[in-house]
Amino acid sequence: MADYIPKDEAGQIAWLKHFAGWMDAHGLSHSFSAADIAELNAEASAADTAFNNNIEARTAARAALVAKKRGIAKAIRLARVDVKVLQADPTTTDAERAEARINVPDRIKTPTSPDAVEHYDPPEVLLDWSKRQRVTIHYGPNPHNERQNALPAGIFCVQIQYHRGGLPEHEDDWLILNTHTDSPYTHIVHEDTPMTYAYRACWVDKKHNKGPYGDPAVCTVSV
Repeated sequence: MADYIPKDEAGQIAWLKHFAGWMDAHGLSHSFSAADIAELNAEASAADTAFNNNIEARTAARAALVAKKRGIAKAIRLARVDVKVLQADPTTTDAERAEARINVPDRIKTPTSPDAVEHYDPPEVLLDWSKRQRVTIHYGPNPHNERQNALPAGIFCVQIQYHRGGLPEHEDDWLILNTHTDSPYTHIVHEDTPMTYAYRACWVDKKHNKGPYGDPAVCTVSV
């Protein structure tokens, strides 16, 4: 038998208020004491007040959260304008920049080792094939978070290779798909039936030296 008390809290409060009212009108004729009826009415009223207070508190909390985010964003926008003025001011010293906790220009450029591309961990490849006839290839040191996925120092781009049909049997079977500087890259394919594709990537430095390829990633593209 189904429970006569609703499962949702709003329904429970409505039921409690109705039942308390009914008991107030008819409880005495069913052997309930006035104290019993008064206790039920008090508890139902307290539950109703707590429920409404909770709704008001949640509404206020959401409003406070929005106000907080807007306030921080507005202050940061204004501060960024001020920082641009400071950075462009020829009288601003590096000591003042450091004290103000803003960017201090690197006055001494550190040369990049010519073989640095060989020592970096290869780029990781993360695939998204949720859309038909296309594969979105996220690549880099942290392709799971594009906001924290910058290219390593001295690296100009990546070279992406692919193989139609899954992992190739021979190394020479890999084909160059593209060289790309800004993850992600979208590969548009044209297939009549579902087809498996494999992808891998390597770093390319500013002198076009290539590093080792990372682990391949595989997916089956829908049509």
